[in-house]
Amino acid sequence: MTSAGVEPRAASADDLAILRAAGIANPARLVALIRATIDFLALDLSGLTVLTEAASGPYVVTPVIAALAGAARVIALTRDSRYATAEQVSAQTRALERLCDLPAEAVAIHNGRTPDLFAAADIVTNLGFMRPIDAAVVAGLKPTAVVPLMCEAWEFRPGDVDTTACRARGIPVIGTNESYPGLDVFAYCGWLALKMLFDAQIEVHKSRLLVISGDQFGPVIANRLALAGAEVRLLASLRELGAADLAADALIVADYARQDMIIGPGGDVTAAELVAVCPGVAVIQFVGQVDVPSLAAAGMHVYPGSELGPRRMALTLAGLGPRPVIELHAAGLKVGELTARARLVGQPAADLADVRLRGHVLGQMVTEEGAHASL
Repeated sequence: MTSAGVEPRAASADDLAILRAAGIANPARLVALIRATIDFLALDLSGLTVLTEAASGPYVVTPVIAALAGAARVIALTRDSRYATAEQVSAQTRALERLCDLPAEAVAIHNGRTPDLFAAADIVTNLGFMRPIDAAVVAGLKPTAVVPLMCEAWEFRPGDVDTTACRARGIPVIGTNESYPGLDVFAYCGWLALKMLFDAQIEVHKSRLLVISGDQFGPVIANRLALAGAEVRLLASLRELGAADLAADALIVADYARQDMIIGPGGDVTAAELVAVCPGVAVIQFVGQVDVPSLAAAGMHVYPGSELGPRRMALTLAGLGPRPVIELHAAGLKVGELTARARLVGQPAADLADVRLRGHVLGQMVTEEGAHASL
């Protein structure tokens, strides 16, 4: 089922106010983007039960996408968080349902995790309020259930989903190819780095920038910044810093794969060592662990200045606008759709290493090691 030819009902002032207060500047555009993405992916969840999260702001879209794509049942888990109360999340979801001309309460919102909700699902997403999908949760899933990740397989964090328990029950855990042709969600990482630099008062054009990354984030960010007029040097490690980097305006830490400290005690360099090599440089936390207090004590500008663990982005792609979230989560649901239908007709999980749409890989199985080589 697609959304072709369906127009959203006239928005009420209250619905628009609820969504705008949640940070969605243009709700009508949000609806149009959801419909266009469902159509592009030919997302058809008819006959399937989807269990996902109900969240706030741009992340309100996920269960509504599932409902618009014809899911037989959409169950969404929520709770109070630092972003919004469960009551606010529910109000945002209902407002978006009405703007999308869905039946009242098309999404069944629950404030707690109970075994019966997981047992009902064909597709179980790994989003925030769903985690952890641990061994106890996995034990209660249908044998044909699938767990699509709303991220690349190589970005998988072992604590989010118990892949050992999933493998034992033949439940596929499958990452989403963010570079799928026509979506190109991963490319937004370069634009997010650009925005973070602007927010840190680094003009980019004519700036000297260092990108510290040993994974796929590095080239994407470096290329975008170079196209914006910056002089960019991509380093796999801060141990490669040299005299040529003295005049750097900013250093972007963008290493998702690293689980150890990058800047700080025990890291590639300490704050004092970095100041000695690059006095006046701004440190941009894209992803990767840096010791913010020691950098601040050394007088360095750190943006956004968050205390982050490894494999955590300081800001998400939602900071650019709603499109990346819509496209990524809809693509993850499409991975779930294709995999769930394969499992329901008896295809073994072991045969689902790649999930293809129109001849291109859209999803890839998380391996026994908890990650997968890049596409």
